[in-house]
Amino acid sequence: MDRVMVDVAAIGDNITDCFIDLGVMYPGGNSVNVAVQAARIGCRSAYIGVVGDDLRGRLLRKSLIDEGVNIERLHVRAGRTAYVDVRHVEGDRVFETVDRGVSLLDPSPDDLHFAAAARVAHSTYCSGMERSLELLARTTHVSFDFDAHLGDDYARSLIEHVWAAEFSAPTLDDGECESLLTWAVSSGARHAFATRATRGAMHFDGERFSRAPALAIEPIDTLGAGDAFIGRALFGLLNDESAEVLLMAAVDAASVACQSPGGFGHGAPLPSSDQNDEFSRDTVNRESFSREVIDADIGPSQK
Repeated sequence: MDRVMVDVAAIGDNITDCFIDLGVMYPGGNSVNVAVQAARIGCRSAYIGVVGDDLRGRLLRKSLIDEGVNIERLHVRAGRTAYVDVRHVEGDRVFETVDRGVSLLDPSPDDLHFAAAARVAHSTYCSGMERSLELLARTTHVSFDFDAHLGDDYARSLIEHVWAAEFSAPTLDDGECESLLTWAVSSGARHAFATRATRGAMHFDGERFSRAPALAIEPIDTLGAGDAFIGRALFGLLNDESAEVLLMAAVDAASVACQSPGGFGHGAPLPSSDQNDEFSRDTVNRESFSREVIDADIGPSQK
């Protein structure tokens, strides 16, 4: 198999966020969102993962195509695409039913070979990719979103394989945040980032801390904000931007992501359960949906 060079190969999770009260579904998931956000800023990006042979899977695939993300290693399998039901209660999101469906990827040698050809391979704590990090780290930089695993046993078991570590740390004060990032870099990471909600973000590269304040906005939906931050931060690292420039740009990207619903838009009407399970296997190849069939099934997505 020929090595295909991309800048960012995001491998692992995907999920469809189903806003029950609004009757709309949005494609997403950390790895998918990072691939899209990296593509939007100018990276050659790819997504490696699995979707089901249903409407949610077709929506996700179509949205990646529309965003210019390489889907050569996107697998379509019989079954349900991962989804979560989201409701709004007194202004807060409440996550109800979660179904991982077929989304947990057991990467093939070709999947890993593809990811290893990228300048950065990105994954996340919810992707089940832990066993593959060491192998990927031998041939490329690894970016990993630890989310709320702030130096715990899980993070300690993986940090030595990670080049860029990302943490969600809105509850940590400045000193605690500095300690976390210092630990990450001293344990093997080259770069460590902490997103801190209204406190902005912090970066440490082993020599100096950089900080960026949060922007004053009224968010519409915070889904995908951290992923937008990661996509823009990786672009900055790959293009040798200064820590101050890339950190402020990443905070700005996260703020922009908060101004529209869903991880990156592309909303479509929420189907009934029966509609989602319908699939014309006689006319559509599971690994190669035509654009005409996709558009006929779900209509144009709304960016």
